[in-house]
Amino acid sequence: MNSTSIPFAAALFDLDGTLLDSGYVWRDVDARFFAARGIEVDHADYARAVQGMSFREAAVYTIKRFGLAESVEAVMDEWMRMTGEEYALRVPLKRGARDYLRFLKRSGVKLAVVTANRPELFMPALEHTGVRELFDAFCTCAEVGDTSKADGALYRLAAERLGVDEAECAVFEDVLEGIKGAKKRGMRAYAVRDAAAEHSREAIDALADGTIDDFADMRRWHPFDETPRRCVIFTARCDGDPARAYAPQEGDYILCADAGWLLARKQGIKPDVVIGDFDSSDEPADEAIRRVPVEKDDSDTLLCLKRGLALGFDDFLIVGGFGGRVDHTLANFQALHYAARRGVRTEMSDGESWATVVVDGTVTVPRNIAGDGARGVKLSVFALSDECRGVSIRGAKWTLENATLTNAFPLGLSNEFAAPEAGISVQSGALLVTVCPA
Repeated sequence: MNSTSIPFAAALFDLDGTLLDSGYVWRDVDARFFAARGIEVDHADYARAVQGMSFREAAVYTIKRFGLAESVEAVMDEWMRMTGEEYALRVPLKRGARDYLRFLKRSGVKLAVVTANRPELFMPALEHTGVRELFDAFCTCAEVGDTSKADGALYRLAAERLGVDEAECAVFEDVLEGIKGAKKRGMRAYAVRDAAAEHSREAIDALADGTIDDFADMRRWHPFDETPRRCVIFTARCDGDPARAYAPQEGDYILCADAGWLLARKQGIKPDVVIGDFDSSDEPADEAIRRVPVEKDDSDTLLCLKRGLALGFDDFLIVGGFGGRVDHTLANFQALHYAARRGVRTEMSDGESWATVVVDGTVTVPRNIAGDGARGVKLSVFALSDECRGVSIRGAKWTLENATLTNAFPLGLSNEFAAPEAGISVQSGALLVTVCPA
């Protein structure tokens, strides 16, 4: 999975203004913070002054500049309270960020976060944007003396944690102080344009190795491997026909959940890794394994899914997953939901039944995606969210247009295809879509 076309072995990413499009949050915080104290301030000037500072440095500076009586901890805590919900639920990624991060991981590049922000804020943001699993290390200014990034200490720490020479690292930053710190450590430095740093644009462009508006712009410095690759997860149970569920494709990366290695072996498929607690099968003697405890929060299937996400895959097929214990089937549906919330395409098939989850988007479902050909099939759509708004179903016997479905009423049960394929979309919410033999 390594690529020699990328001119660095590790990529270190700042968050605010670089990966996270969060400038609006801090502009709102500044306005409310100073208004509550009756202080008139040139907000642009203040933002420039604290740019590149650690969280604590910014609090110290604010208290000193405006003669506040509050403690540093009180100011930082107030900022945390004012921003927590926005980071956890709504702060978006910059354009092209998620696709680029996944491409780098698929190519074998190690990734680290380097930020002045605090984990209590940024970890939920990385979780809801679906990129947290991609990072190998998280480094904050608080760990290197709460100093500005300009001294380069934060980037040195990240390189050490990744086990990569500093000269083999590339830093992605939006502010001049970050670019300076990266160059001080002998690293490549790519500037990500952000409105908050426009006042120092000329200096940033002169010092950086390149400047981008969108992470897709990195094609100017290295090619992107556009070859699609899929992560295939074999579960321990397949009540249908696994040969119909899985048609091998070149480049497939095979993970097996516990006894799933037995299912794969019967199909002549060699796993790349087997993950599980091996409570449902013996441990294979001739396969690469990752043993996990029996008592754990994640199912073996979800562990495989998380492993694939951490490797940068955005296309998944789960083989099996239906039948047997109903709690296992429900857990696998939740795994589909987990993946969909992270913006990846994931489907589950046992050769007779098929399922996927769509979140705030659209899916096209072919009539022949499931069933044995001898019987008809039923198309069902269920709300996983409390409410799914703007639901439309086309190409089916019973259509919907801009409807609302809830998870307390199975309105979408047992529909039928009226065309070779059905289109299902939801404007807000998560839908479970299944196709099963009639």
